[in-house]
Amino acid sequence: MGLFQELDIEARKHKLDFLIIGGLAVIFHGYSRDTADLDLLIRRNNRPGWLGLFSQMGYNIHEERDAFVQLSPPKAGAWPVDLMLVVDPTFDPILAAGISVEMFGAPMKIPTLEHLIALKLHALKHGHIERYLKDFLDVENLVRIHRLDLRSEKWKQLFLKYGTLEIYEKISRLAADE
Repeated sequence: MGLFQELDIEARKHKLDFLIIGGLAVIFHGYSRDTADLDLLIRRNNRPGWLGLFSQMGYNIHEERDAFVQLSPPKAGAWPVDLMLVVDPTFDPILAAGISVEMFGAPMKIPTLEHLIALKLHALKHGHIERYLKDFLDVENLVRIHRLDLRSEKWKQLFLKYGTLEIYEKISRLAADE
């Protein structure tokens, strides 16, 4: 059984909700790019359950911060896993609106395009510099592929709420140049 099938079974068994975010979600929304890890959005208060589940699967904590846990796989070549922890008021609407997809033979949920972009903008605003370019390119390319009208009030407000005016202006200029 593969990681995704095991994740589906064990998460349901332990009543642990999640969404696939990061590179795999970006790919499902139409921007094909490389990704080397599995990123999960989870409820902050389910942290112990998730750490226990992944420990049983042979994973070890590689790095841990308040809202983020990076797990090392049990063997070379296996998927590393990153857990992004959020509070219920953030998690619940993203899960409720989530899109069901099949990923590596298992049913998974990914955020809507709007929620995914909001998560990426939040990462750009609060994240680490080593991730900035990847997240920026994800947002830029999702905007281009989906031909989002960033002049619309909806998208402008989303960028300003979760990102910054500078990010909004840069991506708006780049999308307009196409």
